[in-house]
Amino acid sequence: MAGLEKILKQKLSLPKTSGEVATRLLTFLFIFGVPLITLLASELIVREALEMPFLVWASEFTKRFAVNVIFLIALFNVFYILPRKFYMFASILVSGLLLFFAYANKLKLELRNSPVTPGDFSLLNELRGLEQPVEINIWLLSFLLLIVISVVVAIFFFLPKVKENWLMKISIFLLSMTFIFSFWTDYPISPMKETQFQNTWWRQELGTMRNGLFGNFVLLAKNSQITPPKNYSKEKIKNIVNEYKPSKVNSVENPNVIFIMSEAFTDPLHFGKEHFTEDPIPNFRKLYNESLHGMMYSPEFGGGTANVEFEALTGFSRQFLPDNSVAYQLYVKRPTPSVAYSFREAGYHATAIHSFYGWYYQRQSVYRYLGFDQFISGEFMNLDYSLGSGHGYPKDKHMTDSILSQIEKTKERDFIHAVTVEAHHPYKPIVDSKFLKKGTLPDSTRQYLNSYTEFLHSVDRELGRLVEELRKKDEPTILVYFGDHFPTFISNAQVYGQQGTGIANNILYDYEDYLNTHKLPYFIWHSKRNTPRELDLSPNQFSAISLELAGVKGNTVTAILDRMRAQNKTVIPYNLFQKQMGSQTNEMKDLRMLQYDLLHGKRYSKNVNAELDLKPSKEYFLGQYKNLKMISISNSSDSYRILVEGVPRYSRLIDSKNEEIESEWVGTKNGVSDFIINNKDIHPNEEYRFAIFDSMGNVLKATEPFKIE
Repeated sequence: MAGLEKILKQKLSLPKTSGEVATRLLTFLFIFGVPLITLLASELIVREALEMPFLVWASEFTKRFAVNVIFLIALFNVFYILPRKFYMFASILVSGLLLFFAYANKLKLELRNSPVTPGDFSLLNELRGLEQPVEINIWLLSFLLLIVISVVVAIFFFLPKVKENWLMKISIFLLSMTFIFSFWTDYPISPMKETQFQNTWWRQELGTMRNGLFGNFVLLAKNSQITPPKNYSKEKIKNIVNEYKPSKVNSVENPNVIFIMSEAFTDPLHFGKEHFTEDPIPNFRKLYNESLHGMMYSPEFGGGTANVEFEALTGFSRQFLPDNSVAYQLYVKRPTPSVAYSFREAGYHATAIHSFYGWYYQRQSVYRYLGFDQFISGEFMNLDYSLGSGHGYPKDKHMTDSILSQIEKTKERDFIHAVTVEAHHPYKPIVDSKFLKKGTLPDSTRQYLNSYTEFLHSVDRELGRLVEELRKKDEPTILVYFGDHFPTFISNAQVYGQQGTGIANNILYDYEDYLNTHKLPYFIWHSKRNTPRELDLSPNQFSAISLELAGVKGNTVTAILDRMRAQNKTVIPYNLFQKQMGSQTNEMKDLRMLQYDLLHGKRYSKNVNAELDLKPSKEYFLGQYKNLKMISISNSSDSYRILVEGVPRYSRLIDSKNEEIESEWVGTKNGVSDFIINNKDIHPNEEYRFAIFDSMGNVLKATEPFKIE
C-alpha cells in the first residue's frame, strides 16, 4: 500500500515538473529571445524605408549591430527584478512600444527622410503639407492586439508559479543597469566610441542605417541633452526680457528684404590671388565694396548648412549647442523666434526658397515653426532637370527666377530667405579653366580649384542678374548675401595644406588655420541708399541688422544683438578658441540663457513677454501658389492641351488609382503651365489630377480631381 502511494505521488508530480521546465524555458526566451525578435522585427520595419537591408547592416557594421543587441537585452532585463509574471508582462509592453516606435520611424523616414528624434513627440506636425493620408491597417492592428491580450492572459492565469532565483534576478538586473549606464554616460567605457558610432548630422537617415534604429536614437538623445546655464530660473529670464527692449521704429520706406545664403561661397582669391588670371566673381566684388560688408565667422566647415541658416534667421548661436548637432533636426520642434516672425508682424509676406528637396534638414516643418508663410522647394520649380536625375544640383538661375517671381506675385512687401545649392560639392577635377594660371600650383590642386571656381563664376553671374533686375523695380530692396561655409574637396589637404595652397594645414586645432577656413565674405546691399562700411560678425547678427535697416521692430533676441553691436562685440567666440578670441560678454551669456529657455527649457520668456509667445501661420503652404488651379482643357485631333496654374514642370498626371499618365510639359508663363496628353491615354469617365511628389513618393500638393472629355 505504501508503495502504491509513492508511485501515485511520483506520477502526480510529473505535470508540476513539466510546468516548471516550460516556465524556465519561457523565462529564458523572454531574457534573450524577445529582445532579439523585437530588434529583428523593428529593423525590418524601419529598413523598408532605408537603402541598407538588415543583413547588410549586420555584416558590414557587425560591432554596432552587436551593441544594439546587447542594449536591447539590457533594456528588457532591467525589469527582470520584478516577479516573473510582471516581468513577462513588462517585456511584452516594452516590445509593443518599440515596434510602434519602429513604425513611427518608418513613417517619418518616408515622409521627411529623417528618423524620429527626441523632440518629436508625435508625427502629426510632420504630416503637414502632405496631401495623402498615412494608411493604418486597422484589421492587422486589431489582430496583433488580440494576440497580445491572449498571451498576457495565458501568462497570468495558466503559467504555473515557480520559485524565483533572486540571486540570478539581482545579477541580471545589475548587469543590465550597468550597460545602460555606460551606454548613456560613456563611463567607465563608451560602447559607442569603441564601435565607432557615427553622428551623421548632415543626413540623419545614414545614422539609422549604420548605427541601428535604437542605437542611433540613443545617440540623438544624448546630443539633445543641453545642460542649463548657471543660474537659469524664471526670475533670471524675466530680468533679461525686461532689460533688453527692441527699439520702436516706424519705417515709411518698407523695403523688401532678401537673404541669400549661397552654398559653399567664399572669395576664390582667398586661395592666393597670384594663382588667378582674373577675378571670377566681379559682381560680388563690386557689391561688396560699395555696401556694408566684412567677414562672417561661420560656425561650420564643409557642411552643416542648416546651422548657419539657423543662426542667420533666429539670432541664436551655434556656439551654445553641442558639437555635431543640427538645430533644425533636434531642437526646432516648436515656434521659435526668428526674423520671419518680426517681418510678418510688420505686414510683410515671409517666404523661404530652396531649390533642393523640401524635406532636406526637415525644412518643410522647421520653416513653419520659424514663422514663414510659405516654402518654395525644388519640387515646385521648373528646373532644367528633375531632382535626383544625376545632372548635379539645380542652378542658381532657378533661385533668381523664384525670387523675382515672388516679388511680383505678392501684394505685400516681401521678406525672402533663399538657400542655393549650385556650388555644392563634389568638385570633380577640371583640367583647364580660364581663371587659374598654370605652373603656380600643383596640377591636382589647380584642377580642384578649376572646378570650384567655375561654379562660383556661374553663381556670381546670377547674382549680377538678380541685382540688375532689383534695381529696375520701384520697390526698394535690401539684399543680405553670404556663404554658409568653406568648400570641402575629395582631398582637403591637397587644396588647403602645404602640398596645395598652404592656407591651412591643421584646420581643427590651429587657431589661424581655423580662421582661414571659417571666415567668409558677406555684404548687405540697399538698392536706394547704399553706403560702404566694414563690420565683421557672426551670422546671427544678420537678423538684427536687416530689421534695423528696414525700420522694423525686432524682439528680445535682436535687442541683445543690437547692444552687442553698439559695443562692437559682433563676433561670438568659438568654443575651441576662447583663449585667443576672448570669453563671452555678459550680453552673450544673456543670449545663451534666452536661447536655452526658448529651445530647451521651460519657456519662461513667453510668459513674461507676449511677443515671444509665437503663433505659426495658419495659412502656411508649400509652393509658390497656395492652390493649384485648372485653367482650361482643349482637344485636338490626337491630343489634349491642359493649362494649370501653379503646377511645375515635373508634376505628374495621375488617375484615381494613382497611376501615372504620360504628359509633355510645353512651358510655363506667368505661373500657368502648358501640358500635352495623348488622346489614347485618356478615359472619358476617369478622374485625373496633377500631383507634385517628393523623392519618397509622397504627394506634396495636387489639383482637385477633374475629367478630360
